[in-house]
Amino acid sequence: MRKFYILSVTLLLVLPIFNVRAQTVDILWQGEVYTSPFYKGKSLWSSQSRITMLAVPQGLGNPSALNYKWTKNGTVLGNISGVGKNSLSFVDSVLSKPQLVKVDIVGSNETILATASTNVVPIRPVLIVYENNPLYGFMFNKSAEGTYKLKEKEVSFTAFPFFFSTSDRENSLVSYEWRTNVGVATTKNSVTYRVPDESSGSSKVTLQVTSRNNIMQSADKNFLIEFGSTNTGI
Repeated sequence: MRKFYILSVTLLLVLPIFNVRAQTVDILWQGEVYTSPFYKGKSLWSSQSRITMLAVPQGLGNPSALNYKWTKNGTVLGNISGVGKNSLSFVDSVLSKPQLVKVDIVGSNETILATASTNVVPIRPVLIVYENNPLYGFMFNKSAEGTYKLKEKEVSFTAFPFFFSTSDRENSLVSYEWRTNVGVATTKNSVTYRVPDESSGSSKVTLQVTSRNNIMQSADKNFLIEFGSTNTGI
């Protein structure tokens, strides 16, 4: 007797794999302001400072060949829109209000290939003071806040005017004024205080930093230097 066997055959259908890349655009921005060396944060946009935005397209081909249409607060910026114009810069006004910026990647027949928007809000500049140690340099791990206890007879402090419209903290466009209990003013970026021999106490340090050109860019800082238990001025 013949035996019949049923063969089970599985057919694998191999389909071609296509890499589909989404067509998108992102907006990157930074404030054209001062930050300290090795600063890892974002250069924030401050009052009366310049901000620069960059459109970064993905999956749309050569960025320099694309047509960009920029809009700010609902108004199309025709003079800075066009082929290859992927960046936008402007300066905040004295009024310092939020700005809604939008960019469209425009194709043929005015079709929108990708779009992105961002709402930026100007901040007030920030003032941070660090000890400038003669052995270790700037003590970035600890800023001068509240009560600062001295370990030596002499101490030097340096002001860092974060987010001011300057590329250099010692630029003449930025004005400094340091004062202590005795009322003597120092107008440099750095200041050095020395404790009189055989004395102890504390002294209040006040610092005010202003921009010579931008009235909205100012910041102040005050802290107490402690070098004993009796209230004695430096």
